[in-house]
Amino acid sequence: VLIPVLSVIVFILEQALLFLPNISLTVFLIILYSKCCGLKKTAWIILIYVLLDNAFMGTINIIYMPFIYLGWIVIPITLNTIFKHINNTMMLAFLSLIYSLIYCYAYIIPSMIVLHIDPIAYILSDIVFEIILMISSFVQFSSSFFTSDRT
Repeated sequence: VLIPVLSVIVFILEQALLFLPNISLTVFLIILYSKCCGLKKTAWIILIYVLLDNAFMGTINIIYMPFIYLGWIVIPITLNTIFKHINNTMMLAFLSLIYSLIYCYAYIIPSMIVLHIDPIAYILSDIVFEIILMISSFVQFSSSFFTSDRT
């Protein structure tokens, strides 16, 4: 029951914030799930979330969906292997910057395949939205760092 519920939480929060471009709790929640639930459960959560999101948005595309999944699955893989000892919220905030970029850049390859877009043009046209996602993800962790009781 936990896996579908956590998947739906990510999906609903993303839909609730859809009116704000690239402001989402997705990176924050996937990092949180990765730290609390581990790699296997988080991988299932991400899979269900990606399927829900693509089905709801009407964008089920066999070319884009694997890259969307890969953009998100990097988080639990790295947090449960090379970064498994990182629990400091400021360190996780800085990692969220990298994860945001990885997710954004995951769209470059399918865009090149489907739309024949130049990768440099893609990055230049998307840079503002990448920065917004990075700031959004960073602020969620850094605000919890400054508001937590660190006695």
